[in-house]
Amino acid sequence: MKKKFYGALLLGSVLLTGGMVSCSDYDDDINSLNDRVAAVEETVKGLQEKINAGCVITSVDPTENGVKVTLSNGESFELLNGAPGAAATVEIGENGNWFINGKDTGKPSRGEKGEQGEPGDSGTAATGKYYKPGENGYWIEVTVGADGKETETETTISWTPEGTMTAVWDSENGKLLVSNVKGYNGILSISLTSELKSLVFQPEFYYQGIEAMEAKTFNYTEKGVKEVNADDDFTTDAPTELDGVAMTPGLVAKYHMNPSSANWKDIKSLSYISDDKNYTRAGGVVKANVFDWEGEEGILTVHSQLTDGTIKDIQNDGKVTVLALQANYSGSEKDTIITSDYAAVKATNYKDMVLANAALGQPVHTMHLYTNAQDAINNAASHEIVWNHEGLDVATLVQTHYDDSQNSHVAWDVTAADKTVEDYGFKYSFELVGYHKGNNRTSESAHAVMKGSLLKPCMPVDGKQPTWDAAEQNKAEKDREPLVRVILTDTVSNKIAAVGYVKFKIVEKATPTESEVILTPEFGFNYEYTVNCTETEKPLQIEWHDFEEDILAQLEKQGISKEDFHTNFELDGGNDDATQYDGKLATSMSTSKKGIVKQTITDTGAEETQIITWTLKNNEAYQLFKNNKSISVIVRYSKEIEPNVYQFVYVTLTWTPNPRNVQPAGTLENSDKIKNYWYAYNSATPGSGYSDIHANVETVGETNADDEFKSDILNTFDGNNVTVSGVNAVYTAFQDANLTKTFTFVDPQSTDMTPVKGNSGTMYDITVGDNGTTLYANVVNNPLVKQAVVKIKGSILEYQGKDNETLYSFARDILNAADHAQFVANNEGKKTFTAQIQINAENCSYVPFELENNEFFAKFLRPITISDPHETNFVDATTGGAKADLKLTFVDWRDHNFDNASVTKGQNYYKYYDVESIAQNGDIMTDLNGTTGVFDRKLSDVTGKVKFTFTAPTKSEIQNGNGIVNHYFGTLNYENNGTTVGDFQIKVPFDVTYDWGTIQVYVICKISQTEAN
Repeated sequence: MKKKFYGALLLGSVLLTGGMVSCSDYDDDINSLNDRVAAVEETVKGLQEKINAGCVITSVDPTENGVKVTLSNGESFELLNGAPGAAATVEIGENGNWFINGKDTGKPSRGEKGEQGEPGDSGTAATGKYYKPGENGYWIEVTVGADGKETETETTISWTPEGTMTAVWDSENGKLLVSNVKGYNGILSISLTSELKSLVFQPEFYYQGIEAMEAKTFNYTEKGVKEVNADDDFTTDAPTELDGVAMTPGLVAKYHMNPSSANWKDIKSLSYISDDKNYTRAGGVVKANVFDWEGEEGILTVHSQLTDGTIKDIQNDGKVTVLALQANYSGSEKDTIITSDYAAVKATNYKDMVLANAALGQPVHTMHLYTNAQDAINNAASHEIVWNHEGLDVATLVQTHYDDSQNSHVAWDVTAADKTVEDYGFKYSFELVGYHKGNNRTSESAHAVMKGSLLKPCMPVDGKQPTWDAAEQNKAEKDREPLVRVILTDTVSNKIAAVGYVKFKIVEKATPTESEVILTPEFGFNYEYTVNCTETEKPLQIEWHDFEEDILAQLEKQGISKEDFHTNFELDGGNDDATQYDGKLATSMSTSKKGIVKQTITDTGAEETQIITWTLKNNEAYQLFKNNKSISVIVRYSKEIEPNVYQFVYVTLTWTPNPRNVQPAGTLENSDKIKNYWYAYNSATPGSGYSDIHANVETVGETNADDEFKSDILNTFDGNNVTVSGVNAVYTAFQDANLTKTFTFVDPQSTDMTPVKGNSGTMYDITVGDNGTTLYANVVNNPLVKQAVVKIKGSILEYQGKDNETLYSFARDILNAADHAQFVANNEGKKTFTAQIQINAENCSYVPFELENNEFFAKFLRPITISDPHETNFVDATTGGAKADLKLTFVDWRDHNFDNASVTKGQNYYKYYDVESIAQNGDIMTDLNGTTGVFDRKLSDVTGKVKFTFTAPTKSEIQNGNGIVNHYFGTLNYENNGTTVGDFQIKVPFDVTYDWGTIQVYVICKISQTEAN
């Protein structure tokens, strides 16, 4: 037998003695009695003080000397009996009756409300009845009316077997009653409850972030039904459609009592304080009138009716209706008013109620009951019942569906047996509907009887249905198919909301034809999660008591014992690494695993129980949590009923971390940068900002310098190291010392950094490759041919193309397009090549680390610039012909003039930059016969009689001179056509080639008028 509502009655023998005593013995006896009484009083006082402080009794156990009472804080108190003796037990059996020494007393331990009387009847409502032990040592008969009101009558039957010490742990009524206590005369009564101190609302959901309760309105079409019985023929029975009904039964709200052991029965009255908050329009405040309440396991459930006013809606009214519960509590010293916190009220509408089979795991729309008798009769039976079943509770097989406030069709209750609908003013009723099959003169439904929702097969008597108590069972009932009509009634309006029909088949042995899901418990965890780049494991464990309460106890309600579960149900995939499933249907399939789910066995001291442990490695958990607030796994226990027919128990484990730390982040402070190395965007002034750095070739004259274009980004940071700051302390794995910093290019697409124009005028598209470490260029509209421009190697920026025209012609052309200080495009659209770079920080590659202020620009300064000093001039008709040495000005990226000894300091810049050739390349343009200074015509187009030729220098002459000048750049020769001429100018293009490519420079030469003319 399983202990239910009250716990056990624990008994021990007491020594009964008698005989003559002397007068002197009386004094000793009185003193001894006084001591025993004092000891009992002290024990009871200490026990009561602990209970009043909020402790609850967790067990009452027999000892050699009496009874030990254990509290939730671990403390225990012992009450002594007269003499040791063998223990007997009184407990509550499976059927809910009190049992003494294993024998059923026939006295139920808990009652339900009586059935509601028919409309118009007065004082005839049926009643429920149960028994409880009274403080005078006799059973109390409690009659429960249809309205829930209880009437108590003391019987003459003792609950204290003669000659025993008896302890009744009556948690339902809040008493520990002990008889025959040593040192105490009468029944010792100890209150199991304490005084209520506060009430805390338990929200059903959150309405715009506010704790809230629902005010449900049920919309349905009233049904009319005819009276039926099990014997006559009602084959065509079906409900009729009547008027529409909108029923608002009121509010059902739950409150945590503090302490949880508080005696809710000491609440004299309850009322609500109502208000509308932040409302800008007129309207009355709704009132909630409490009409019933009950408490269980520290939760006070309050039922109320709504009157007056309207429930405000935030969306439509800009205001919310709130309620606070006030309890008039009868304390030990004085009555107290206790007020809860405020909770919002949200009006919701529910419609289209329909009765359904409570088949767990099936789509709700496939589960509806037949709505008329004929359809149920014509189709296969929904359920089987064995011929000798002592009473199948049909309420466990049906439920109600409706369309909720989001218009989703969902199940309202788990089964009718859980009485969810009663909280909202509805009830189920069940009755057999007679019908005849074939030539049978006896109704199919006469082969069964019903008592409330219990259905029991039986043999008819003279072709008629017998009474429940007179029903006899026989295998001859097999294959009969009784029909049950289920009615859902709105008890507030006394109208029928839904009707359904369920047909049963009486069988010799239940034979499942397909696998079924019988239980789907869910377990939640809210442990913190913080990503840490390790393989550390987080085990999430279902404790044995949770397994007992939410799995084993629930299975027992379905008739599956703990022993059956342990012996016959197996965890799919094995105990060490269970299979995980994609759902909770009989047809669900295995899915990829999230961690490992194991089953172990724990020894609680009295028995063994399974424990489920779900283990996730930190890095795997991160992959799941980075985009999800919670994750779940589903595992399954299976029992094979028949070949390939199973019963399934699906267990869902859900981890919703609080907090969920999956986004480590930090910042790069500008203070970590060496200010003098940094520039404002497009600025040439050092220290003007922290947007740009300038990359350049090696400086002439430095050790081992050979004009390489390598620039170390770390040179611009304090301590030559990037330091990340501002990381939340919770991310221990992502503090600066644990981070690896890298540099990559930012994709320039869709920015003004691409396309770019080369020195030749060619347009190049710039892209990023090699995991962000290489900038590539391709000629616009020709993406198939691309060349590297800049690479990042560690922290080093390496511009490509020195001394290699073939592989890096694009890089050389781009680099030489503009002067080193040309940060904004000139009139030709050319500017210093710029790239955007970002600094990345990480500990493990799979966890992105958000780094603020981590992007900047690098400008790649052209190594040299060549300009025309306008000193290459001619005079027409000069004796011996007009000749002029080409004059050019060379400066490097620092504006050092190659010929200024004060800056070159003995270094040959021409040789360092390997200026190897100067060639006249392209058409000579002129302003001859045009506007002075406008070079819009080719000289050859204006006249073929004026000619210029160029004598190019050798590499040695450029770098070392030719004996006449230190650096010789070549000579231009001018020939006249024999006719005097006035002043004009020419514009001559030259290509100057050095180790980083070719720079095109234009030299404007002035030809003065013919001498003496």
